[in-house]
Amino acid sequence: MDKRDLYKKRAKHFYYAFLSFITLLFLGSTATYPFFKLPLPPKIIIQSSLIVVVSAILTFPLAFLIRKRFFPVRVAQEPYWSYVATKGYFWSFVVSSAPFMIAFFIYLIIASMVVLFLGYFLSFCVLILLRPKEEDIE
Repeated sequence: MDKRDLYKKRAKHFYYAFLSFITLLFLGSTATYPFFKLPLPPKIIIQSSLIVVVSAILTFPLAFLIRKRFFPVRVAQEPYWSYVATKGYFWSFVVSSAPFMIAFFIYLIIASMVVLFLGYFLSFCVLILLRPKEEDIE
């Protein structure tokens, strides 16, 4: 098996592990919701949702910019191509999951399931767009 093929396989595993991590964190938070739910005024939910949406508007272009900056990686020209590719995948995944992390911290403070679901949905959709592709490593 070629090193590039092996790396592409492991990059997909890393991607699925990242998706699984945020999904398990979301499901774990959902399971604890009945213990922490509070009656919240709609104004707090709207303001918290607005914070998550603004963070998504700010971080998603940054994630795509990181992706554009690091890929495609040329194996013949770059001596440390696997390091560069891993760094590109890692930072684009972390930046794109920032709205979910912000929503998770808001969930820890006010226990709003609407905000948590919004952050998860936004991050999950962008992570699907940023999945590893065959043409990332040439």
